[in-house]
Amino acid sequence: MRWTRFVTAALCAVLAVVPAHAVVTGSIFGPGSESFAIAIVPPKSAGGGAAASLAQQFARVLSRDLELSGYFRVLDPRTFVEDQQTAGVTADAIDFVSWASIGAQQLVKGTIDSDGDAVTIEVRLFDVAERRDLADSGRRLQGSRADLPRMAHRYADQLLAVVTGERGPFDSKIALTSTRAGRLKDIYVYTFDMTVPARLTNERSITVAPSWRPDQRAILFASYREHQPRLFEVDVAQRAVTQFSSAARIYIGGAWSPDGTQVLATREDDGNTDIELLDRWGAPVRRLTDHWGIDVSPAWAPDGRRFAFCSSRSGSPQIYTMGIDEKEPTRVSRTGGYNTSPAWSPKGDLIAWATRTGDTFQIVVARANGADAKTITGAGSNEDPSWAPDGRYLVFSSSRSGRRTLWLADRDGRTQKELTTGGGDDTSPAWSSRSE
Repeated sequence: MRWTRFVTAALCAVLAVVPAHAVVTGSIFGPGSESFAIAIVPPKSAGGGAAASLAQQFARVLSRDLELSGYFRVLDPRTFVEDQQTAGVTADAIDFVSWASIGAQQLVKGTIDSDGDAVTIEVRLFDVAERRDLADSGRRLQGSRADLPRMAHRYADQLLAVVTGERGPFDSKIALTSTRAGRLKDIYVYTFDMTVPARLTNERSITVAPSWRPDQRAILFASYREHQPRLFEVDVAQRAVTQFSSAARIYIGGAWSPDGTQVLATREDDGNTDIELLDRWGAPVRRLTDHWGIDVSPAWAPDGRRFAFCSSRSGSPQIYTMGIDEKEPTRVSRTGGYNTSPAWSPKGDLIAWATRTGDTFQIVVARANGADAKTITGAGSNEDPSWAPDGRYLVFSSSRSGRRTLWLADRDGRTQKELTTGGGDDTSPAWSSRSE
């Protein structure tokens, strides 16, 4: 009770100094600790028919994105008090009292127009209590019918910017490996409007370690199609696979640099693995580590000058960081006897990895120097974390639902949501940068 009174008093103190017309943003609380009740009304269409169906799709995709964010609690459309086709869409024509009666704090409304394949959506966020639209929340979105999910993702990202001051991550993609097509793994891609990921490769072999090229046009991965693992790339649009690395060398994974000019690759030679730097065409530049221990899973820092990796040089797998031009790494994981799969936050301040706890793996988030390490998962076994482009969220593979599926969590672990469902095991997720 004392803690509750303290939080309430602190919040009141914050509100007391905020002007009456200002928006109290979710950045005060963070995802998962405070959520805004929001009503998302499908955009109003003049002609009905196809436009009405597209409006429903837009509202459905937007609702899922906002629910996943942890900042919003989307209200059930069956409780709505207005007819979307007859009610107004401007502040002077909205019945805010009725919306407040069902608990809505915020309200999304707008219009949609469809002309052949072209779609135009105008949409805005309203503060129900203040009976007004919020600054910078209005958007005019245009594209084809096929672009409609991206319009919803882009608007979800904009609403997070309005509420938290930082753009959201939902106009992006996630690469993964999955056994959905059978016993062997292939490369798939997932976007936040999908019910199941889309298959990109048909390797008839094992594929591992997908990594997005920064332009999002291709995904680097390792394949055992020739019995020894080598690096390949799949063109996302054409689904064409080409070999990336030399046929004379064995590579079990690689990661594109932030600027797309180099690749960090894990090379196996005489049973030992080290980290090697390749150029943008797959040719070796130089070996970065040279140690009897196993060095694997390199992950770039956002500045492109450092990287994290897993090494057994201390006797057990641990997380290290090293500069591209340095000779000796620095250990950052200090607890646990088995730490692996590092991922460096796009902001450069945090590193996530998987740590073994008993018979399971859990996700740890720490400062880039290893300080303030915090385990953010606890249910099931959780592996292979990858950061969202905004640095607020992580995607990882988890067994908590029975099979291996992809889950999303914020960096503090307060909100955790399942992304993929269905048959097969989904593993090794890699989150892309934002689509432009």
